[in-house]
Amino acid sequence: METTINERFKKLIEALGLNPNSFAKRLGKAQSSIAVIVEGKSKPGYELLEKVFANFPQVSRDWLLMGEGEMFRKEEKSAGADKYLQEHLQTLEKKFETLLAQKDSVIEGLQSIIRYQREQLGKSEVVLAYAAVCTLFFINFGYKFGYNLLTDAVNWL
Repeated sequence: METTINERFKKLIEALGLNPNSFAKRLGKAQSSIAVIVEGKSKPGYELLEKVFANFPQVSRDWLLMGEGEMFRKEEKSAGADKYLQEHLQTLEKKFETLLAQKDSVIEGLQSIIRYQREQLGKSEVVLAYAAVCTLFFINFGYKFGYNLLTDAVNWL
């Protein structure tokens, strides 16, 4: 049974594990330009076919254009896979660089928080020292007037 180029486009997109939208993005085309081909409303132009073969070199020209032979060329299947892996590697490298840049800003933010906490802790130490001096003053003051504030405090606990 002979298939139309529109049907072959649909089969190709499925075989590549893509949908019309992701296929269009890979080719740098609008999703609507692929949708009209898959739906059989239009035939692909030369420019689109050129982009398909450039982006997916493993696709057999004979199969896509005339329906002859296998969908994928055997000898260049690995070349297409290599290109895909190279593109994926570049994407991962960009994400890694972004994460490295974010890491530095997170570290700077955490260092700023630590500095602030140290400042607050220093202020707390001053307050605690002041409270200790006041406590000693009142204990001493209590002894002068015959009260044992320390003993009373311990008994209260």
